[in-house]
Parts: sequence; C-alpha cells; structure tokens
Amino acid sequence: MRKQLLKDSATYLGGSIIVQILSFIGMIFLMRFLPVSEYGKYTYIIEFISIFAFFSDGGFTQHIIKESSQNPGSIEKIYAKAQSAQLLISGIMLALILFISYPTNSIQDFYYLSIFGLSVVINAYFAPMLAILIASGRKDLIFFKDVVLSIARILFILLGIYLKAPFAYFIYLGFINCIVLFLLFLYTRYQEEYKYILNYKINIAGSFAFIRNGFLFTILMAANVIYNKIDIIMLEKMIGSTEVGYYSGATKFIYPFMFISGAFMTAIFPKLAKHSEEMDKFRSIQNLALYYLGGIGIVLSTSLYLGADLIFQLFFVDKYDDSIPVFKILVWYLSIVFIYGPISNSLVAKNKIVFLVYLNLIMIVLNIAMNFFLIPAYGAKGAAMATIICEILILGSAIIYWKIIDNGQLKVDN
Repeated sequence: MRKQLLKDSATYLGGSIIVQILSFIGMIFLMRFLPVSEYGKYTYIIEFISIFAFFSDGGFTQHIIKESSQNPGSIEKIYAKAQSAQLLISGIMLALILFISYPTNSIQDFYYLSIFGLSVVINAYFAPMLAILIASGRKDLIFFKDVVLSIARILFILLGIYLKAPFAYFIYLGFINCIVLFLLFLYTRYQEEYKYILNYKINIAGSFAFIRNGFLFTILMAANVIYNKIDIIMLEKMIGSTEVGYYSGATKFIYPFMFISGAFMTAIFPKLAKHSEEMDKFRSIQNLALYYLGGIGIVLSTSLYLGADLIFQLFFVDKYDDSIPVFKILVWYLSIVFIYGPISNSLVAKNKIVFLVYLNLIMIVLNIAMNFFLIPAYGAKGAAMATIICEILILGSAIIYWKIIDNGQLKVDN
C-alpha cells in the first residue's frame, strides 16, 4: 500500500510541480510589470471574489470524492445530483457577489469584481466533473488540463505585457480557465466511462438532498476561505492597495509550495475515506502522510527563511524589499499546514466535520480581532503575525481532538 500511495502522490505531485512553476513564472512577470499598488489591487479583486468562490466547487468536492470512493456503483447518480446542485448554487454565488460587492466598493472596483466574479461562476459549472475525474483516478486528464491552463495563462499575461495593456486587461485572466475547462468537458464525450457527464438529467429533488448532505462541507469550505482571505480584505480597507501588494509579494514564495500538500492529500484522501473503518490501514495511511508532509514542510520553511533576502533580491531587486519581514513570518505557515493537512483530512474521512467547522469559525473571529489591532500598528507584518498565531492554535486544537478520537477508537477495538 505504501508504494501505491507514494506512486499516486508522485503522479499528482509531478504534474503539480510543472503547473506551479508555470503559474509562478506568470505571476512574477505580472508583479514586475504592474506597480506595487496595482498588483495589490489585482490581488484584492481575486481574494474578495475567493470569499464567495467556495461555491466554485459547490463546497462539495471532498463530499463527491468521498461518496464516489465509497459507492463506486452509484457514481452516475452522485454526479447528477452534484451537477444539479452546482447549477443552483452557482446562481446564488453570482447574486451574492453582485449584492455584496456593490455597496462595499467603488464603482470601478465593482466593475472589476463583477467581471472576475462572472469567470468564477462559469468555472463553477465544471467543478463536479473535476471531482469525478479525481475520484476515478484520471490523473492524466487533470494533469493535461492544468498544464494547458498554465501555458495559456502565461501567454495571456505576456501578451498583455507586450502590448502594455492597462490593469483592466488582466482581470479577464479568469476566462482562460473557462475555455480550458470547456475543452476538457467536450473531450469527455469521447470517453465511454464519462458519457453521463454530458447526458445527465437535472435532478432538482436530488440536488437539494445533495446540498443538505454536503452542507457541512460547504460551511467548512466557506470558513476556510474566509479565514484565509480576510487578511487581504482588511489590509485593503484599513491601509490600502500598496500594503496588500507587499503582503501578496511575500505569499508568492510561500503559497505556491502548498501544491505539495494539496497533491499529496488529493492522492491519499480517497484511500483515507475508503479505509475509514479499518483502523490499522487508516493509521498507516495517515502516518505516512504526516511523516512525509511534516518533514517536507519543516525543511521548506527553514530553507526559505534562511534564503529570504537572496530570493527577493534575485526576483525583484529592491521593488518588494518591504515584503521580506512579512515573508520571514509567513514562511512558517508551510510547516504548520503540512502537518495539519493529514490530520484535518483524517477528521473529514471520519465524518468529524462539525469540529473543523466550529474550529474555523472561532479562528475567523480571532483572526479578525487580531488583524483589527495588529494591522494599524504593523501593517502587512501585523496581518502575517495574526495568521501564524491562528495557525498554531488550529494545529494544536486539531491534534488534541484527534488524540481524543484515536484513543476512544482504540478502547473500542480492544
């Protein structure tokens, strides 16, 4: 089992490395081209929409993967319910984006938010298809989709730089994803095992049932997104786009490494769900993830911290020097999250989602409170401090809760 898990993870990881490198190159070009304040505004637009974009996978991706892995014979029914629910929930997402962004932003920002939000809503339609492909192990299709998307995005960015396009040009970048997903959608019609993706019937009753069943996943996704994005929103509203630019500049050398944890857990989660009632196999899978991811996270954080000054000098000369102190705080985010990932996914596989929901909701309140006091005093550095404090508390709480569950299960087995 160990070899198979590592093989699956390596496949996802290999594809993700290529995608992340291409995406990173594109963002570096964009950061060097745009003034810091405009890049900060670009980041704000993306992060603001991301608060609503938990709907972009319906909040159901893990639920679809879990159900498909445990009930492979019902995959067509699962997809029909998920796709019907996605259509309904995407409409709600668009309404929320327009309703909330209009009174809270300038007319110009509202225009940018509406355009980018529309691209996210269109992308959302294809989320159940991607979840089914992941659950059925079609790593090749996901890999090719990601590579094509990354190349197309770079070409779009380079064209804008060559033409010296205005800031508004780059807001349309989200529609590149729509085109690539549509091409993948058309490709599935030639795959016998996925014909139901094109020929499903709308199931309104089933969609409401699916939403109810996946409600906790939706709330968990929403809480995660709000918690992770609130720093940018508060920085924009309290200090301005330039400080957002410096904060985002720091994250550009941190968040791209999250693909390692994401790829690893994408490969392993279906097996965690499948063996959730077999404690020996379950612990073996979880320990494997903790051992490798935890070690990788610690090595990455330490290496990046030590090389911070060299990294920023190499890529930006002195344009983003104010990002370095922020970077040296946020860099420990990797170590914490890489350890937390296997634990949180284990809790999801064990249907302990309520705990994660409450934990994230509490941390949202705490994060907002700390940002409120730290941002005026320390700017982007204060937002970074709030993030790391919350991450440490989340990790500690999850470990304690998992130990309680694990000990309880051990007593039952004995």
